Amino acid sequence: MPGKIEFKKRRDFGQVINDTFTFMRQNLKPLIKIYFTFCGLFLLASMLTMLLQQYKMVNVINTGIGNRYGKSSGLGAIYGIEYFLSLLFSMTSYVSMSVAILSYVAVYVQKGNQIPTTDEVWGYFKYYFFRIFGSSILLIILLCIAFMFCLVPGFWLFPYVAMMFPIMVIENGSLGYSFSRSFKIIKDNFWITFGTLAVVWIIVSACMSMIVLPTSLFNMIGMFTHKTPHMSLTLTMITTVLQSLCQVFTIIPIITISLAYFSLVEQKESPGLMERISNFGNTEKPIDTRPEEY
Repeated sequence: MPGKIEFKKRRDFGQVINDTFTFMRQNLKPLIKIYFTFCGLFLLASMLTMLLQQYKMVNVINTGIGNRYGKSSGLGAIYGIEYFLSLLFSMTSYVSMSVAILSYVAVYVQKGNQIPTTDEVWGYFKYYFFRIFGSSILLIILLCIAFMFCLVPGFWLFPYVAMMFPIMVIENGSLGYSFSRSFKIIKDNFWITFGTLAVVWIIVSACMSMIVLPTSLFNMIGMFTHKTPHMSLTLTMITTVLQSLCQVFTIIPIITISLAYFSLVEQKESPGLMERISNFGNTEKPIDTRPEEY
């Protein structure tokens, strides 16, 4: 059985991905507990508003309100207050999860690879939540503008924006500091960072799709086998609940970007190496003895 993951070390592409899943296996129960403790309320609010929005959409499609009252009226019935509330709570749910998991990692590293308590994570969470929430709004606007320009600028900015959140929590950085720091540590390592995040997000998306695919397929089959468009309300609601619960998979990319952050910082500044040198001969602190690749 591999020893506990040491974050402060250099890793290549494969090591970052492998250690992501190793860390998940070693910390699965506490991570799930932290997730539902700090994100459960936001997840529930997001799920309820999405259910309301889907309920309205199914009624619009099944009753043909768009054809009966005009296209604009049908769109207004679908994109009501529930739709915008679901977007707000979905964003809040993701931000709370990011802060909670990054806080877990920060305390884990501080304690010498020991599992943090809920109170320790809460101390970080309440301090960083609103800072990251406010920053997320600005960063989402920035990414949306970037993606509007032929998509390429958006993909280019993505790893830099993702790296900002670990910097904010682990280094207590402001938005401006985290933005410039992100460019500094990713410099000369853009493609490996982008590739690592892309691969992990593909894996996560595939896992999420496999769970919601059966109900989505049955719903589509039922819709196209009727003479008039008809969606199953039950299947739509089940799919929505599954989609909400599948958000737990997005813990994985947060662990990945944390490992990538420590790897890049170690490559440029070697804080972990200096720490191991200073702790040489100290047997009380567990050290990851797996060989590093440079």
